[in-house]
Amino acid sequence: MAGRVLQHETSAGALAICPAGIDCSAETDASADILLIAIKPSQLALAAAEDSALEAQLHERLSGYDQELLGFARILASETADRFPNGPLFWNEATVRFISRLVFGHTSIPDNLTRGMLGKHALQRIKDYILAHLAEPIEVAKLAELAGRSSFHFSRVFARSVGMTPHRYVVHLRLQAAIEHVRKGRTGLAEIAADTGFSDQSHLSRWVRRVHGVAPSQLGA
Repeated sequence: MAGRVLQHETSAGALAICPAGIDCSAETDASADILLIAIKPSQLALAAAEDSALEAQLHERLSGYDQELLGFARILASETADRFPNGPLFWNEATVRFISRLVFGHTSIPDNLTRGMLGKHALQRIKDYILAHLAEPIEVAKLAELAGRSSFHFSRVFARSVGMTPHRYVVHLRLQAAIEHVRKGRTGLAEIAADTGFSDQSHLSRWVRRVHGVAPSQLGA
């Protein structure tokens, strides 16, 4: 990995972590079961942002153990192999737990933050504002103002820091809120859509299908 080589005998549950952009390979003299999980850098950035760990950098690891991370990985593998028997939300929540554990246990935040990145306090102000105004139109210019930046530069800085555009982040929070309503058994998708900022029931349904691959009625499964 990245020009370093490690030769060793390992036992079940051994872990290796290769950050994006780093070359790595593995060879074995015997048969082995290997569980490979690839995470988009944007998803890692979003998870880090939501865990107040903006700019978290994934550590390279040629070996090691993390039983909690392994447990989540096995859940994801089992659910995928069995075609998601516990429903899409269960798989999604297992994914969130896996990535959150990766952020918590295998990243660090550099002492000197990169210029042109969004600070955690600015992101918290933005998130608080969005959640307080879910049912209302939310302008990027207002979010830029909360971050103390010009609208011209804000969208690029936000996407680089959080892993998605400001508009997509607003939809992300709206969808989280809408799904929580559905899971709590609240009826009336049209009302849920209106309360969480979607233009109508169809708009909400399209986003649920786009993100989770199912109809809203299947989210409680």
